[in-house]
Amino acid sequence: MKAKKALALIMALTMAASLAACGSDTATESTQAAAEPESTVAEESAPAESTEAAGTEEAAADGEVTDYGGITLTMMNSKPEIQEALEAVTAEWGAAHNVTFEVYETDSPADMLAQRYAAGDPPVLAIVDPGNVTEMAEERFLDLSGEDWVADGGDTMGTKVNDVLYGFPLCVEAPGMVYNKTAIENITGEEFVPENYSSPEAFEGLLQQLREGGMENPVILNQEDWSLGGHLFGSNIYTFQDGTAEGSYAFVEEIKGGADVMENEMFQNLFQDYDIFIEYNINKDDPLAADYDLNASYIAEGEAAFWINGTWVWPDMSTYVDGTMDYGIMPIPKTNADMQGKIYAFASKQIVIDREVATEEQQAAAKEFLNWLVYSEEGQSALVNDLEIVVAFTNNPNAPTNPINVVLKTYIDAGTTVNNAPFTTPTDHTSELAPHMQAYLAGQETIEDIAAALTEYWQTHDPS
Repeated sequence: MKAKKALALIMALTMAASLAACGSDTATESTQAAAEPESTVAEESAPAESTEAAGTEEAAADGEVTDYGGITLTMMNSKPEIQEALEAVTAEWGAAHNVTFEVYETDSPADMLAQRYAAGDPPVLAIVDPGNVTEMAEERFLDLSGEDWVADGGDTMGTKVNDVLYGFPLCVEAPGMVYNKTAIENITGEEFVPENYSSPEAFEGLLQQLREGGMENPVILNQEDWSLGGHLFGSNIYTFQDGTAEGSYAFVEEIKGGADVMENEMFQNLFQDYDIFIEYNINKDDPLAADYDLNASYIAEGEAAFWINGTWVWPDMSTYVDGTMDYGIMPIPKTNADMQGKIYAFASKQIVIDREVATEEQQAAAKEFLNWLVYSEEGQSALVNDLEIVVAFTNNPNAPTNPINVVLKTYIDAGTTVNNAPFTTPTDHTSELAPHMQAYLAGQETIEDIAAALTEYWQTHDPS
């Protein structure tokens, strides 16, 4: 459908100025996207830009609001906790640009994308995990290397394959231990300072103090595979070898070369922590029946002190928050002094644009929407205040709003974060290894069983 230029000639001057301000933020991006060549892969796979798509870019470059003529953009969302807010944000942009957004959610992005591509009906935009990008980008996704936002954080946080950028970094998140500061202090009678509990021994001492003070089980463990296998196991076992991609790759190579996983310090550290979590788990009577919503209420209301989870929990917690308690996040305890007090912060979700089926006009609209998120005041606010995420882009002036993200930002500002990008495990890593973490939680497997499973896994897989 041919895109038209929505000239605000008959509107009041104030409205015209407002519309121009919204549109002007996309001008640089559109001009650059038209001027710069795409990668060789993109040139071979994607048709030349149509007159219709070029027209939309000219409209944006002229400071006008692009009318996309009623086209539809489908969007797959693998971050369910932002579904409602995401629908509102996309509807806002869509209404201004005559675009209908259809946003649907999934908790299995790899499977959903495989099904959609097999059916010839992939989403135009998809919120995916970094591993999905590395496995599918060169065949399926649009090269975004020429976008303006690459210079404002995209190059650092976006997912690349062979030095080509395919992922728009949607949010910076951190797995760790969400804590209820008020509940802890009400029992201990002293200020809670997370840095004082950076080792397993110190942390276990605090848990014992809380138990003696009346909080029988201060820790909350989820039972979901993504939580136990993806974040607790996957995020920590590789990242905290030494806090770098090189350390993560070296660990895998050691396993492939026959090294005994049981002798690895971080592997032992993780299960020392896991044993502590299990002993003090509020769900210990039936750990594999733990209810996620109940877990959110436990931490929010102070029935427990620590939730082994991540910064993404606030939308689930906020339902139970009454404004009388303080919260934050800290890393799991470490035995290696160099890794103590450091939290793993990474761009956990990436937005990609389909290259295979989407029309040039849909691709242009999708890119303009992403540009709006980064450069317009409305988009910048939407990311922080509506989606409630920590952004990857350095030009966003909005401070985090929820207390979990506020604390994460202090780690980022202090330089006490680690990131092992571009190391990425294969997309079946969680599904293959999480059942062993669940079995260990239920007392059905040993640490030796998990070491054997990890060793076996890497004999037939390679990291990205």
